[in-house]
Amino acid sequence: MTTPDEYAAQLEAESRKWAAHLEVEASGQMLAWLDHPLINAHYRSRAAIEGSDWPEWVRRALGGPAERSLDLGCGAGGTSLKIWRAGASRWLDGADVSSGRVQEGERARAAAGAPGRFWDADLNTLALPASHYDLIFSSHSFHHFLALEHILEQVAQALTPRGLFVLEEFVGPTQFQWTDAQMDIASALLRLLPERLRLLPWGAVKDREGRPTPAEVVAVSPFESIRSAEIRPLFERYFDLTVVRPLGGTVQQLLYNGIAHNFWPLDEEKERYLRTILASEDRLIDSGNLPSDFMLLVGRAR
Repeated sequence: MTTPDEYAAQLEAESRKWAAHLEVEASGQMLAWLDHPLINAHYRSRAAIEGSDWPEWVRRALGGPAERSLDLGCGAGGTSLKIWRAGASRWLDGADVSSGRVQEGERARAAAGAPGRFWDADLNTLALPASHYDLIFSSHSFHHFLALEHILEQVAQALTPRGLFVLEEFVGPTQFQWTDAQMDIASALLRLLPERLRLLPWGAVKDREGRPTPAEVVAVSPFESIRSAEIRPLFERYFDLTVVRPLGGTVQQLLYNGIAHNFWPLDEEKERYLRTILASEDRLIDSGNLPSDFMLLVGRAR
């Protein structure tokens, strides 16, 4: 069992890791599947609701902007500002474990003139006021949360009667314990690619994506995908689902790790490979032969 001192050290390590990641994001490097513009555009198309990005759909579903929204794991505030620019919220609240990212988010919020406040906090001990938010959301942060039941209970009671909870999230294997099936499919697709598109930054040629040990995952990020496989079933315990979108990533996250940069800039050949892989993963997920490791879930509190 983790002691209070060990837990505090883990929180501090998580805060430092994601603050340092700001430099990686600013560099524009393509290190992961969603860093690639074509792949990201396809992902966004799968996330569309009634032809719109979800912030625009939320505005319509609420009948206008939320009076207040809350971003769980707000980071540097990018999703919150997208919500505000879409006219989906009048006031932006956001909390994140990384003080460095929060500071950047507050700078960006102030520069945009968006009303609200971002603050650093341990989301696992979150206490929210009742019936306070018309919109609560989390984008690619929730899989770092440990106290899922507590957080979901807080979200459910903090929503107003018209309120929505939106989760755009990794819900795949806990601590990246990839299934044999997804690893085998990623390897098979990799073998179809020429070596120049499989070159890793240190010069090796990628032929598979390994399964890290839980200890290796924790060493990089103490709370990385700590209970990710439990997110969807717990979401359905506390919320009535109104929208479900499988976003993919089950194969692509593994396949493109470390090599996404090789597919940019685009040319006809690279685009053909990318679209073949996109179509292959779509068919496997939409047919039910593979789960979707990334999901968009929208719900109302029960």
